[in-house]
Amino acid sequence: MNPTADRLVIGAIGPPGERTFYAQVSIGGHPSWIVIEKFQAALFAVQARELLDSVGHAEAGAGLDPASLDPPGRVLFRAGAIELRYQPASEVVEVEFVPTQAEETEALRFTVTPAQLDAAAGEAVTAVEGGRPRCPRCGLAMDPDGHPCPAHNGDLRHHQA
Repeated sequence: MNPTADRLVIGAIGPPGERTFYAQVSIGGHPSWIVIEKFQAALFAVQARELLDSVGHAEAGAGLDPASLDPPGRVLFRAGAIELRYQPASEVVEVEFVPTQAEETEALRFTVTPAQLDAAAGEAVTAVEGGRPRCPRCGLAMDPDGHPCPAHNGDLRHHQA
């Protein structure tokens, strides 16, 4: 049987455009961090919500206060994949963070309640959406000082959005 996580948080640290995304998992009061990509955080949120909806636990974490990501401490590895599996007998979700092929470590497997998973999915959405604003003309991410917009009459030199 996999251990039960006390806490699961998906978030990002750093200024927009330079953020690093993490999964923070605390098991038995011992926190660990896993580096993930922004697209993995977004996909985690979508898959978690779809899984919870399919097993009748939609919005299970609605009453939980959002958790914040602590500054990273012990980073275990960079995730190559994140897998979610519902265990109907115990009504928990098994979460597995699989390291990239370059990592020489084992996957991290643990269980969370549907409420914990739903809350982590909400935090992941907030983190993903907290990035750089989108250009209203082209939809690309803008830096604080603008960006070379391809929709600006074809002239990308010295363009500030």
